[in-house]
Amino acid sequence: MFLLAAIAFMPLRWMLGVALPEKSAISASGADGTIWSGRVFDVTIGNVQAGTFSVGLQPFGLLIGRIGFWFEQPSTAGIAGFRGSVARGISGTSVQALEGELPVANLLPGIPSGKLKLENVSFAWSANKCREASGNVRLEPDGALFNSLGLRLKMMGRIRCQNGMLLVPLASESAMEKLDLRIAGDGQYRATAYLQQPAAELTPLLSLAGFTPVPGGFRKVGKGQFW
Repeated sequence: MFLLAAIAFMPLRWMLGVALPEKSAISASGADGTIWSGRVFDVTIGNVQAGTFSVGLQPFGLLIGRIGFWFEQPSTAGIAGFRGSVARGISGTSVQALEGELPVANLLPGIPSGKLKLENVSFAWSANKCREASGNVRLEPDGALFNSLGLRLKMMGRIRCQNGMLLVPLASESAMEKLDLRIAGDGQYRATAYLQQPAAELTPLLSLAGFTPVPGGFRKVGKGQFW
């Protein structure tokens, strides 16, 4: 009975301390509540400040040897909500049914800020390799560079697995602007932004923003770690 009570009232902050590795790119300022229902404050994933989430353990996964958590960030005035679940078991790690928006700030090359919208995004890893992925991703870049270019882009794409990595291929409606985001199973990512045949007078501005000339346009590459 004592063991059951200890599990039932196990603090969420203790579980997070065990679940997150010491050098993880995912961090939080604190947590309260139990593993069944609690809150995690000021979550940061790499350079993305995701905010505060409600979090809870998914008990049915324990019956098949998987430990999983649901998480949710309710919508507030001007900010869309965000929800999904993550689970881990013998077969690997999976993320299911991600829905909502996240702010993007200095995460992707050439895009200092913007909104990242996920639509029923799910993916799974096994032996650190992407084994399945589905769902749509939309990106609305913002910032001084895009304002100066006079661009109001909406980039979108459908995620998939490619060569063991999770690929998020984004492109504008004209396909003149593209961004490929590749994420490895260990959390490392590589993002490549490409602008095709921009106007010649924009060259100094693009160079200032860190883009380099390539055949047919300009490119910028960024690397980092999500977890």
